[in-house]
Amino acid sequence: MAHGNIRALIRVGTLLGSIVLGAAAVQTPAQVTPSTFPPLDPARVECTAFRPKSYKLCYKTANDLHQLIELILAQLSANDVADAILETLPTTPQMFPDGTVVYGPAGFASIAADWAGSNDFSFISVTAPEFRYRPLDTKTVVAFGIVYFTIQDNEHGTIRTFASAQTELMRRNSDMPRGWEQIYEQLAYVQPLLGQR
Repeated sequence: MAHGNIRALIRVGTLLGSIVLGAAAVQTPAQVTPSTFPPLDPARVECTAFRPKSYKLCYKTANDLHQLIELILAQLSANDVADAILETLPTTPQMFPDGTVVYGPAGFASIAADWAGSNDFSFISVTAPEFRYRPLDTKTVVAFGIVYFTIQDNEHGTIRTFASAQTELMRRNSDMPRGWEQIYEQLAYVQPLLGQR
């Protein structure tokens, strides 16, 4: 099933540029991400760097992104990779602990087997119960915390969970389908990768 996910990532990565450029050319407004998930716990929002100085606006910005991230995690958990990566441009850099840097969905697809430790896997659940948000202004948010990936490893006949400490830099962009784009992602593993070395 991972081969299908990897092929979907590559196809989506190839097509994403034309979709994004097409959306920019017609200047369609971004779709609003519905608030279908519980509101963000205020204890997970850090507003000291936020400008203008408004806790209410800071919290609203963080909760807007939180709703989107919860949607993305739910889509990944359902193996709906194509919809889960709408905010990732072909040029979005992702940096891994060994210094590897890949760009966009196609770049990640090229290392997915090493990342998961399997050539044939599917997601069971993807959660980030402790993710924190640090809005810098109404358009830019740093989100960070641990993401837990539970995968069905069909190659080895196992189910396993691994944790990734991640930092995401997200920016509002009305040309994107859901109004946000991922600017940067950095990953550090709470436990080592199980893939080939």
